[in-house]
Amino acid sequence: MKNFVMSAMALAAVLVMPNVANADEVSDRNQAISLCRAEVQAQAGADATVRLDQVRVRPRVVRVDIDLWRGNSLQNVRCEVTRGQELTIASISPTLQTASLAR
Repeated sequence: MKNFVMSAMALAAVLVMPNVANADEVSDRNQAISLCRAEVQAQAGADATVRLDQVRVRPRVVRVDIDLWRGNSLQNVRCEVTRGQELTIASISPTLQTASLAR
């Protein structure tokens, strides 16, 4: 009986742990999307439209793919955000230029 109780507790602990990790992933994903959208919009200028395309959460990085529309022109932008104590943008590729600099 003692082994059964210990096994049941171990199984319950294993089942609960992914839910805790999922909560961090959802929070990190949402924060990474906000960070990337704001930064891409700031770099692209006011006349650009930024739309979320896809998000991938990895253990150390969140990859956010964004569709950047300038008029009728589409540019795919990838923003990588490092995970840790604080989320920070590691890279944005390709490098963006504001509309005023591009003219």
